[in-house]
Amino acid sequence: MSRLLRGLFISILLQSCLPVFGQVGQSETFDIATWNIEWFGSSSNGPFNDERQVDNVRDIIRSSRVELWAVQEIANIQRFDQLLDELGPEWTGQLATNSGTQRIGFIWDTRVVTKRSVRHVLESFSSEFAGRPPLQGEFGITLPDTSFVVTAINVHMKAFGDASSYQRRVNAAQRIKNHIDFSSLSSSSVIFLGDLNDELINSTYANQSSPYQIFLDDPDDYLALTLPLDQNNTATWVGSANGSTLDHILISSELAPSVVPGSVSTLDSLRSVIGYTVNTSDHLPVHASFGRVIATTVQDESSLPAPGIVSLYPAPTSGPLYLDFISDSSGWAMIQVFDLQGRMILQDDSRGAPLTRNRTTIDVSRLTPGVYMMRVSGSSGSDSRSFVVR
Repeated sequence: MSRLLRGLFISILLQSCLPVFGQVGQSETFDIATWNIEWFGSSSNGPFNDERQVDNVRDIIRSSRVELWAVQEIANIQRFDQLLDELGPEWTGQLATNSGTQRIGFIWDTRVVTKRSVRHVLESFSSEFAGRPPLQGEFGITLPDTSFVVTAINVHMKAFGDASSYQRRVNAAQRIKNHIDFSSLSSSSVIFLGDLNDELINSTYANQSSPYQIFLDDPDDYLALTLPLDQNNTATWVGSANGSTLDHILISSELAPSVVPGSVSTLDSLRSVIGYTVNTSDHLPVHASFGRVIATTVQDESSLPAPGIVSLYPAPTSGPLYLDFISDSSGWAMIQVFDLQGRMILQDDSRGAPLTRNRTTIDVSRLTPGVYMMRVSGSSGSDSRSFVVR
């Protein structure tokens, strides 16, 4: 049977018998996930039943409604091709060509995601990336009400909690940041994600600063979407009773306004699947959703829908936050602040001049340091923007 016919047959069959492992994506959003699929397809490492591992990975990807996956630890190219076959004709993917026995790669739903390019970057620094130089993909995203381009940089950083491995992660993180900051990517929508093999608050090595602290120290240009997972001790590596938060998603500020509040999560429902760590992986997928992309620069009021955010400053802040916004035709606006878990932290009604620029002051001094989303809503719609409390 040809690959296309086999894929069509399996696609139809799966529609009727697919087990639901946990849906996180929506048709209105662009959804991305990173997943270390432990030694996928290896006959000597990881889960011992390769067929069952393929079946489980296929069902998880299809159930989730996530359109773009950054994957790590793909050990068998033939099993990867089998997975693409069984996902059906709407799906495709591409593996790295320079990753040793644990390849990194992308899998995507062609109904939403279009590949523009996929290539290795920073190959001359391969040792710092444990022989797995980053895989960079530029993708066009088509949603019902908008389209845009994102660049995803997929990594599988050096493992282990010794001084040498830690320093290689530090060096690799700086290479990634330089690669973004000093290229055309500096003004692009970039998603840096993968198995970072370390935590964001402090390193797993001797409680040192995180190798990725340089991104946290640059809140004007980057948001660490998975920082709340770290703060809440949410494990992404579940190979032991305690686990660790090792898989992360960081984004450039250009994407910050489009983050869907509450969408950053692990597919924690997989914990309840009997034998998940034995039959599938010792890592949980980590997911984030993005809605309609909104410009992050200050805009002329005449170009804004009502209501809309004109500016939000200072950024970052530890005290008063000044919000300039356009109210709706009645002069009313609902102002809300959410954390990245989707919990509403503050809410206030505001009255101002209809369809013109208004200003209000919001006291965020009692909020814990981190990333938050400001939403201004009215009868004709809403507008959102992220901000950082330090």
